Amino acid sequence: MARLIAGLFLFLTAHPVLGQPGDWDVDQHRHRGDGARILVFRDYHLDTSETANGPIVVMGGAARIDGHADDDVVVLGGSVRVGPEAVIDGDLIAVGGNAIIDPKARIYGDVSHTVVRFPDIDGRWDPMPETVLASIALAATMLRLLTVFLVAAALTLIAPAWVRQISWRAADGPASSAAIGLACQVGFIPALIILVVTLAVTVVGIPLIGLVPFLVAAAAVAGTAGFTAVAARIGARLRGTTVEASNALFVDVTLGVVVVSAVSLAAHLVSFGPFWGGPAVWSLGAIGIVIEYVVWTMGIGAACATALARWNGPAATTAMPPTPPVRPATA
Repeated sequence: MARLIAGLFLFLTAHPVLGQPGDWDVDQHRHRGDGARILVFRDYHLDTSETANGPIVVMGGAARIDGHADDDVVVLGGSVRVGPEAVIDGDLIAVGGNAIIDPKARIYGDVSHTVVRFPDIDGRWDPMPETVLASIALAATMLRLLTVFLVAAALTLIAPAWVRQISWRAADGPASSAAIGLACQVGFIPALIILVVTLAVTVVGIPLIGLVPFLVAAAAVAGTAGFTAVAARIGARLRGTTVEASNALFVDVTLGVVVVSAVSLAAHLVSFGPFWGGPAVWSLGAIGIVIEYVVWTMGIGAACATALARWNGPAATTAMPPTPPVRPATA
């Protein structure tokens, strides 16, 4: 827990990359010293009299190269313009925007240009019947819940001990689990962006970028395990037992998932009647979203706390109460 608090403190107090100081503005920015130049949602301009000694990475902004870049130039989600006097010793990579390269520009590395184009939409849509919209919304919700349930069922059958441990962690500290889960949700995307950028600007880390999707999938599985554990806790309570004492974990998970998603499903079913678009449907749907979000947040926090306890070692791990043996029924 101490490491987690310290990590959250550093994350919250560190200067965010999105709040870069004024000397990064396109009109005021000039290269100072060596090292990578990383800009997020900012434009970059390398003047003809300047030399950039290090890779240039621009995410969500435009780049104009008129000077000498002695390393790679990477532009993600923006356009790049290379002037006639520009010299790029490394590769030029542009993804998601236009790349305008003057024929007189000298690029000694490879040029990789990927344009993402979206279909034209004129905005003239014929109104769809309310029943069709309600059916689409209900089908999407049922598909989402079915996917979560299938993953939860697989985790229950494959790793029941892990699910029980996360469930106990959530019950032992529900408030702390919710706080940790909220912190994980807020910090996951920025941490992932920082990781990808760090790997992209290092020679050793570039091959490891291919492992990022597996890291995201592992995080999704861990979060679903947390949701499964909290749902199992709810289902066991409704059956008058606990997850530790229950010998039917699959039944507990099934009952818990049904209870957690009941309000959301009810809101979609009510929308087929005369209440479509009314305050009753929206209020019921909002309540269902809040219930699911709370369960997901507590589960994610409990899963993170469980993983952190294992990382700190046995001395920092609080033992889960042993599961009592199942006694055979007496005649």
